[in-house]
Amino acid sequence: MRELFVYYRVVVSREPEALACVLAFQAALRERHSTIQARLLRRPETQGGGQTWMETYAEPSVVGGITETLQAEIEALALPLAPLIAGPRHVEVFIAA
Repeated sequence: MRELFVYYRVVVSREPEALACVLAFQAALRERHSTIQARLLRRPETQGGGQTWMETYAEPSVVGGITETLQAEIEALALPLAPLIAGPRHVEVFIAA
């Protein structure tokens, strides 16, 4: 099953805005795809005035998991986050071993 792991840095002063943005687009994604599993995690420590955040996405009810089409939809929904983070979002794809 194909899963996505997306990580990026958030400047601490932008944390409230970034959190609201991510929670909103993940909620919109869940409304469109009721079985998708979307999570938001962050490292417990702050380094250099920033935090590392990670979004995870899994779709166990779809053969193959997160499709490239669904990945593109996630990326489109996340576009408003770009001005709130330091640098790009890094997307990693993993499959079950």
